[in-house]
Amino acid sequence: MSTATSTAAVPDSAAELARRYDTIAYAAQAHAQTHPAHLAMVATLLGRSPPPVATCRVLEIGCADGANLLPMAAALPQAHFTGCDLSGQAIAAATRTATDLRHANVTLLQQDLRTLVEAPGTYDYIIAHGVYSWVPEPVRAALLALAARRLSADGVMYVSYNTFPGCHVRQATWEILHAHVDALPTAAERLDAARTLAALLAEPGAAQSETDDLLRAEFGKLATKSDSALYHDDLAVPNQPFHFREFTATLARHGLAFVAEAKLSMMTPAGLSPRIAQWVAGMDLLTREQYLDYARLRRFRQSIVGHASATVNLSSMEDRVAGMHAAASIALVRAAAEGNAFAGDAAAGSPDARAMRALLQWLVAATPRSVSMAEASAWHVGHTTETTRTAAAILVDACYAGMVDLHVQPPALAAQASARPEAGAVVRWQITRQPSVTNLRHETLRIDDPLARSLLAALDGTRTREHLNAFMAAALPPAERASAPERVATYLSHFALHALLRA
Repeated sequence: MSTATSTAAVPDSAAELARRYDTIAYAAQAHAQTHPAHLAMVATLLGRSPPPVATCRVLEIGCADGANLLPMAAALPQAHFTGCDLSGQAIAAATRTATDLRHANVTLLQQDLRTLVEAPGTYDYIIAHGVYSWVPEPVRAALLALAARRLSADGVMYVSYNTFPGCHVRQATWEILHAHVDALPTAAERLDAARTLAALLAEPGAAQSETDDLLRAEFGKLATKSDSALYHDDLAVPNQPFHFREFTATLARHGLAFVAEAKLSMMTPAGLSPRIAQWVAGMDLLTREQYLDYARLRRFRQSIVGHASATVNLSSMEDRVAGMHAAASIALVRAAAEGNAFAGDAAAGSPDARAMRALLQWLVAATPRSVSMAEASAWHVGHTTETTRTAAAILVDACYAGMVDLHVQPPALAAQASARPEAGAVVRWQITRQPSVTNLRHETLRIDDPLARSLLAALDGTRTREHLNAFMAAALPPAERASAPERVATYLSHFALHALLRA
């Protein structure tokens, strides 16, 4: 196992790790793949019986300021959420937000996860985003020991980590930057020096081999990264990537096992050559995942883990989605809006391909609504006669392709604005403090338009359209005030489309 060469000492105490995050705050945000509803959907699809989402118990290790945890708590008021972080500043910020939002179902701890292992109680879902590769080996071992001891029998854990072989390219840049900046006394100086050198090394020049261009491109990305991303990933000490086979071997030693990737499309050979797809087809799950990493030059994983005693079953997926809901993914909706999703002759392709196209077009038209599998099946039967494939089978394939989101518990969003439209309390709190908000699909959206931001903050469910029109008119120059109703209608339509309005 190779490691990046650095003159900086690997932190050997919780206090030293915490100091890094207090020095440069970690810019946390919501990650849809970590939501208990998503984890439950994937686990269900793979033949497990995860705990009910509505009343689940969730632990997030490294919760930072609660940007990921608190929107979940708002969406699932009957569930309980515990956030743990080493940084006192981060926990203080999370506590202030939880108090502002009056979350009664949240517990926040400034604590070393190693002290949580022996505590009583269990969790149904454990989230460790941005932790595993960025802590010393004893802390990684404690994380897995925590899961082995405190994850409920059918519970699942989300773990993200840097991985090889793709990180070999990144590791070359890390070694150069560390050699350049580690002796500098302050974080600000190290960040400035790292960006300056990265920008210089990204400049075009004579290449001795094609790999030179890869490294220059990587330096170009580093030069434009935020302080948080550069400091807590690329300049982090430790920062240890792993081969997938190493990760799964470590899981096994703790009585845990890989279940799936949180992003199911990464478990398929989509985008790779037909020969590679044929080559990996007969492999067992773990071997196939490792060779797909080789083929993709993969650099980052988001793995779902569970107790080894619960098996993965890749058959009968149609039966398991019977009680789920389906919605067009944001990627499919964007592609459709750009005219790229359904390009080509509609009559081309096999009957199965045409059936999938028709079903996906119907889902896009229904956006942002999630439809039950029964409704999807009824539509499919009434509009498709050429294929024997069921709607459930088509939607499972579309989910693996990243075109459809399946839900064990659909988000409580409004498909269109009501007479008194309401944005959630979290969104209204966020938009008055920052341009990024967390929608009801637990996605992070950035809103730079000041008029849109002020209108969104006003959507507390008490204002009628007339009130909102007057609110908008007051914010416009006199010559534009007549357009207020039209602007409000347009904004509300976009808010609904992007899952910002509560049902």
